[in-house]
Amino acid sequence: MFFYDILKKYTTMKNNQKKKRKVKDIFLPHELNNYSSDKKQIETSEVPIRFIDKSEGERKIEDTKEEESITVIAPVLKEKLTKKEKVVDKKFKILLGIFFSLVAFYYLGFVLLAKAEVNITTKKMEMPFSGTVLVDRNVFATSFNQAVIPGNLFVFKADETQEFSSTGQGKDERKAKGIITIYNNYSTSPQILVATTRFETPDNKIFRLDSRIVIPGASTKNGKLIPSTIDVKVTADKPGPEYNIEACNLPDCKFTIPGFEGTSKFKGFYGISTKAMTGGTAGSVPLITSDDLKNAEEVILQKVMDSIEQDLQNKIPKELKVLPEAKSGIKITNVDSDAKTGDYREKFTVTAEGEVSIIAFNENDVIEYIQAIQNQDKDENYEYCQKPELEYSEFKADFNKGTLRMLINAKQTVCHKLSSDEIKKTIIGKNRKELDEIFENNPGIKEVEVKLWPLWIRKVPNSLKKINVFID
Repeated sequence: MFFYDILKKYTTMKNNQKKKRKVKDIFLPHELNNYSSDKKQIETSEVPIRFIDKSEGERKIEDTKEEESITVIAPVLKEKLTKKEKVVDKKFKILLGIFFSLVAFYYLGFVLLAKAEVNITTKKMEMPFSGTVLVDRNVFATSFNQAVIPGNLFVFKADETQEFSSTGQGKDERKAKGIITIYNNYSTSPQILVATTRFETPDNKIFRLDSRIVIPGASTKNGKLIPSTIDVKVTADKPGPEYNIEACNLPDCKFTIPGFEGTSKFKGFYGISTKAMTGGTAGSVPLITSDDLKNAEEVILQKVMDSIEQDLQNKIPKELKVLPEAKSGIKITNVDSDAKTGDYREKFTVTAEGEVSIIAFNENDVIEYIQAIQNQDKDENYEYCQKPELEYSEFKADFNKGTLRMLINAKQTVCHKLSSDEIKKTIIGKNRKELDEIFENNPGIKEVEVKLWPLWIRKVPNSLKKINVFID
């Protein structure tokens, strides 16, 4: 109403300025004399004329037939009126701006941006539970009477092969080997030589027969003895490259038999070699130790277990619970190596195969069983509001049958039933005093916090959409 009166007065003032005024309504007699250029008194009753000054010292007189009075507007007075109009116009605009600002402030603060947030902590109770449950892979639904829940049996197998390096050092003491042709230039009778029989070179290097042999008897022709021969394998008496000798041929070189020395057979039995003796060595070479094989087996078995563990994480559904006690130890089905302790090898390979059995179950089946038992004692005004704290112990697993028996201790929390929608309908439009009475009379509420925004509003908004209720 206040702004309406101002607007009305402003409009009336603007209209009055447009009307023609009489001299006596505007000037005093001495003011008219001061502003008259000819210093003569103006008589308004005789001549219906109008003076309009456009600039100081200049007047224009216009005849008019419609008005009987004279209106004279001097420059100074005109300037005063103009300033007064501007002041009034500026004040009006300021008041009008304040009015609309208040309207916008009210709309934003009390309508558009208004909201309420209610945080409620309900009354809670703990219901303990303790009992033995059997997880069985052979059932498909929970038996509440027999305390049996369905389970799953998984068997994961893995095989791994890896190459390893030996860490030992051994002497590469190998004996030279070759072939000797033995001559019987002694008699027509055969001659037996046992294994390891010695043959000696002119520079006293000894080679031994690898096995027992029989030298055939010589033949005769025209009364002359023709020697018989036999090729045999021999090995150097000692290791080393010095036994890698060149071919030993008559007449410069021959193998003699030291065992016949001092007898007539010494010159009748001898040997030659048409090819060099080879293979004799004496140096340091890689050697496979017992620790090498033991460490390699441990590494490959761990690799098998890691592979099985990876399968466990990737292939068992996420909703299933796997307890450490529900895993069998790794069963090694095979461990094999292509080398043995003492082998002169730089590299060797080990292969292992193993398997692990696992019994898993859905923990929701356990919770469902516990709550079914607790329903007999639970107050109907309370509901299960949190996942229970579960502790498993006293395990007994049978991986052949696929069963796991265990003791379960649980703490189940129940909360007083509250409906956020009902609370919204109850508190809509209520002030803080009314809110206190509502919440104090609700038996299910332990603590409550009400936040109204902006800070100056004192009531819950009248829109359900602007009310948020959080229940813990």
